[in-house]
Amino acid sequence: MKNFLILLLVNVFALNGFSQAKEPQPPFKLNAPMPKFKIMNVLDSVAFTNESLKKNQKTIFIYFGPECGHCSFFAKKLIDSVSLLENTQVVMMSSFEFSKIRKFYDENRIATCPIITMGFDPSYFFVTYYGVTQFPAAYIYNSKGKFVKSFQGEIGIKEMADVK
Repeated sequence: MKNFLILLLVNVFALNGFSQAKEPQPPFKLNAPMPKFKIMNVLDSVAFTNESLKKNQKTIFIYFGPECGHCSFFAKKLIDSVSLLENTQVVMMSSFEFSKIRKFYDENRIATCPIITMGFDPSYFFVTYYGVTQFPAAYIYNSKGKFVKSFQGEIGIKEMADVK
């Protein structure tokens, strides 16, 4: 009986030790490559993919809610501060209704900012891939296409511009 208890305790401690294994890191952690994606451009409903991006340019993905007040405020700040984002391409996307995304595009004068592409993400790829929990959310990739930083909630344009 004594041997049985010792064996039982050893097994319990051994199993507990193995259960403490590290969880896998999300795929977008530091220096991870840019994901393959497909969204529909709000202007013409043509597919926009990772292959559509300009090469050797910093890229900022911004996930937003078209009825989110913070997102609208952020979009206006982005338009007003676009000069800070030289050599940067911005891809804004949402999985909400296409008509609401288009309304957001029009109301926030996104067309006045040629560095921004706005799209509809019907497959919920971005919200799932990045685990978005707050709007707006930004994910920044350097000119080599490697992930460098993320922001969720309140986002400063200068903070994003300063990320290399």
